[in-house]
Amino acid sequence: MVPQKIAEGLQVCELFVTLDEKEMKTLLDVLGPACETVDYKPGDHIFDQGEMSTKLYVIVNGQVTLARSVNMGNKTGSWPLGLLGRGRAMGWSALLYGPRYSTASAVCQKAAQIITIDGTRLRVVLESNPVIGFKVMDKLACMLGERLRAAYNTLEGHL
Repeated sequence: MVPQKIAEGLQVCELFVTLDEKEMKTLLDVLGPACETVDYKPGDHIFDQGEMSTKLYVIVNGQVTLARSVNMGNKTGSWPLGLLGRGRAMGWSALLYGPRYSTASAVCQKAAQIITIDGTRLRVVLESNPVIGFKVMDKLACMLGERLRAAYNTLEGHL
């Protein structure tokens, strides 16, 4: 049985909001052992750009900044990609095949409770339940499109 805090956190997660009650129950039943909650303090790094990505992260509460480090020859910098709160997902690279590396870093701005989900286990659930898989991957594509647009806007604002 999945702890109530995890069930509630996943039900409001942007990646899973389109699942109906039966689909959410299927997801929770299979993912239960692959989920846990972790508490972070302000300044804690949840994951860093370039590290192997094995987990999907869902924010239960708190605030997390996503930032990408860039190196342009003799200039380096870190660009904020977004400030994320309750229900937002991070670490999407864990849902992909092959070597998966984080494309940004996630740092807590306010104390946060995060649900971690084993990416391999989640991928198995999505593959074995095509309707759930399509709905989640469709939301992932929308989420990535939004983050890409936000990154472009940030970049344009600094030019």
